[in-house]
Amino acid sequence: MTSSSTQSSNMMMLLLVNGFTPSDLSSSLDKLKSQTKNLGTHKQREAYWNAYGELQSTVTKYSNLDVENGKLFGLVKYYRNMDDDDGGDDDDATTKIEFEPFTKRQRAIVNTPRLMMGRHIKLLVDDDEDEASTTGKEFIMPWFGDEAEMAYQDITSGEECISIDSDRGVFVSTRMKRKNCAASISPTLKKSVDALKEFVAKELQPKLQSISWQGGSIPSANAYNVILTGVWPTSVTQHLSESNISHCNTTSMHEIYDLFLERRNYHYITQAEELIARLLTEQSKNAKSSSMEYSVHFGSMKELACAKRNALLKKVYIDSSKTKFIENAQKEAQEDGGSSFELVVIEKRSGAGAGGKFEEYGGVVFETFYKVDLSIYG
Repeated sequence: MTSSSTQSSNMMMLLLVNGFTPSDLSSSLDKLKSQTKNLGTHKQREAYWNAYGELQSTVTKYSNLDVENGKLFGLVKYYRNMDDDDGGDDDDATTKIEFEPFTKRQRAIVNTPRLMMGRHIKLLVDDDEDEASTTGKEFIMPWFGDEAEMAYQDITSGEECISIDSDRGVFVSTRMKRKNCAASISPTLKKSVDALKEFVAKELQPKLQSISWQGGSIPSANAYNVILTGVWPTSVTQHLSESNISHCNTTSMHEIYDLFLERRNYHYITQAEELIARLLTEQSKNAKSSSMEYSVHFGSMKELACAKRNALLKKVYIDSSKTKFIENAQKEAQEDGGSSFELVVIEKRSGAGAGGKFEEYGGVVFETFYKVDLSIYG
């Protein structure tokens, strides 16, 4: 089995490790291995068993006995070239293991009670009577397959949603992280949408707290990120169209975040279509002139590539189906430690609202730093 950082690979497993020594982690991986005896096909099971073995033999090098007696605090990422599952010898599969140690801030986030949501595997210790018990402090959280990459992106860079629950107060959350910022809300908020809007405009922001993995940013209410959860009176919910607030009659984090992503996607489409309308207006005004210089462009992947290649690209709204450009842009940003332009990926609309100017004009709209005629560039 080879290890490489240059070949194409996908995250197959993610482990959030909070206070396990390599020996503790090895024992827990043995338990996970025994729990996957009936997982998928034999080849899939074999791939996971090989992953457990590699992790057990590798994590020791990330441990420092001079720090916390060698305990590990960080994210362990296991990559495997998934194309190898389609055939060929498993011994030729390309794998890679990465360890991201927690910063002081990230460790504080992970150890905040009831903040990290999902399966926790606690560390077992032997008590005085030689019976196994949990410490309650050390744990690991595992994710596998497609969920591994999703969980990593959510934990490290997921945008926060602000939810106001009818019974439990104010939360800031993603799929995997949730912080209760206020244990309750005033009963007056349930009486009218005007009282609710005033609360969001004037009183909500001071209550909010950051769960950002990198730190620094406290979320603020915007056009799509405030959602009411739980049971609210119709005197409020029937008038939410007059505000930037939505309602989700559930406390499920996944359903709440799904609604958040849907609202954000609609907001992005609205922004993209406003740019299209602006360009069409400019083109109409310039119809009698020979000017071809614009700061907004749409429809052409060739022109988008040209703007990117010549460092002219400022921001792009792009349909999620254009995977080649998206994956290359994300890979370059990861390798370079950032990107020179803002990438906004838009998911396809469904239902009655499916199809509009964004789709009509090719599913790509982008801005350049200044007005330019891209046809003059090679």
